[in-house]
Amino acid sequence: MTDNRANSPRQTRVLFLAWGFSIHAKRRIQLFVDAQDFAVAVVSTCNYNFANAQNILLTGAHGKKEIGDSFAPQNEGKVIKRRTHITRTSLGKLVNKIKTGLYGRTLLLPLIFCYEIYKGVKDFKILKSSVMEFNPDVVFLQTLLYPCYLTYFLPRSFPIIITFWNGDVVWWAKRNGIERLLKKQIVTYGVRRAQAITVNSQMAFNACLGYGIQAEKIHLIRYPGVDLERFKPFAKNEARKKLGITYTYKKVVLCPRGLGGFLNSDVIVESAANVVKKYPETLFLFISGVGGEKELKKHQQKVRELGMEKNFRWEGQVPWDMMTMYYSSSDVMVSISSNDSLPNCMLEAMVCGLPVIMGDIPQIREWVTDGVNGFLVPPRESVALSCKILRVFENTDGLIDSFIRKNRGLVIREFDSVKNIERVKGLVRTITKK
Repeated sequence: MTDNRANSPRQTRVLFLAWGFSIHAKRRIQLFVDAQDFAVAVVSTCNYNFANAQNILLTGAHGKKEIGDSFAPQNEGKVIKRRTHITRTSLGKLVNKIKTGLYGRTLLLPLIFCYEIYKGVKDFKILKSSVMEFNPDVVFLQTLLYPCYLTYFLPRSFPIIITFWNGDVVWWAKRNGIERLLKKQIVTYGVRRAQAITVNSQMAFNACLGYGIQAEKIHLIRYPGVDLERFKPFAKNEARKKLGITYTYKKVVLCPRGLGGFLNSDVIVESAANVVKKYPETLFLFISGVGGEKELKKHQQKVRELGMEKNFRWEGQVPWDMMTMYYSSSDVMVSISSNDSLPNCMLEAMVCGLPVIMGDIPQIREWVTDGVNGFLVPPRESVALSCKILRVFENTDGLIDSFIRKNRGLVIREFDSVKNIERVKGLVRTITKK
C-alpha cells in the first residue's frame, strides 16, 4: 500500500510509544494514522501493524497477529522494522522461566536485574535511532509502563505528551516496596517532564496536581471515548444467535475485564452460586485475555468444585468489532475492579442499553451513582454482588429501564469519540507549535 502523506509539509509528525497489546492504545493511535494531516511512527513491544505508519518493534516484540484482534487489516503496515535481531533469544526465554519459577524471585534476582538492564539499553538504542530518523514533532506516550519511560533519556527538544493508562498516577505508583518506590520516581519525573498530560477522570486530574504539576498542563479529555456509530443497541435474540448462546440460557451476565488480581473475578465466581441457585439458567460469560492460562485454569477448577460448569463460558480475547454483540446479548455487565480509571467497556455497555454493576471506588463514582444509573458494590463482597445481579434480573419496578435511558444520554453527551478525539488532536497541534 502506497501512502504519500509523509511528503506533505502540513503534516504533524507524531511518534507513539505503547506497551503490549491494548485495544485502547490501538484505537488512539489509529485515529492519528487515519488523519491526513499526521504522519505516525509507532514504537512498541507489540506489532500493531498499522497501515500507513512506521511500525518499529522492540526486543521481545510479538510479531504475530494478536488474538481476537480484527480492528484493522493485517499485513498492511507501511514499514515494520526490527531494529535488533534479539526477539526471543535463549537468554530471554531462560529469564522468563526464571521469573515464573519458584526460586527465580529469590536466588537469581541479580541475573533477572542484569537482563532487564541489558534489554532496556537495547530498547533505548532502538528508540533513539527511530526518533533520530523519524524526527517527530511530538512523542506521545500511551502509558508510563515500560518502555515508555525510556523517552525521558531523549533530548528535551522533543516535546512529550502522556495519556495515562491503568491509573498510573492514581494507584500504580503508590504501593510499598523498592520496586514501587522506583516506579513512583518514574511517574514523578515523567509528569514534570511532559509538556501536556491527558487524564480521563477528575481523580487522576487531582492526583497529577498532587505531583506538583501546573493545572494548565493537565487536560481532562475522555479519550478515545465511544464510537457512537459502532456501539448501539442490537436485538438480543439476534445477538445471542450470532454468539451461539442457546435458548436454554434465560439470563446472561457479561464479565468483560479478565481474570485475577484487582479485577476480583474470583468474587464474581463466588457470587454466581447464589445467582444460579435462584436462576439456574444463567450464563456467566467471561471475555478478555487478561490473566492468562494460569488464572483461567484456577477459575475453571473453582467452577467445577461449585458444580456450575454449564453456567460459565470462557471466551478469552474477542474481536473489538464483535463487542456490540456481547453487550446486546447480555442482561447485565459486571466489573468490580478494585483499581480503575474510566473503563471503556462500561461506557460501551451503557450506550448499548446494558445495565452495569461496578466496583464502588472513587473513579467509578464520578459516573455511576448507586441506585440512580447503575449499581455499586464493594469489590470483595460476593453476597452484595449476587444481590445486585438478582435485582437487575427481577426489575419489578422498572428501575433498570430508567438506568438504561439515563446512561445512553450520558454517554452521548460526554463521551462522543468524534468530539473527544478532535480535542486531543488540537492539543497535539498546539504543543507542536510552541
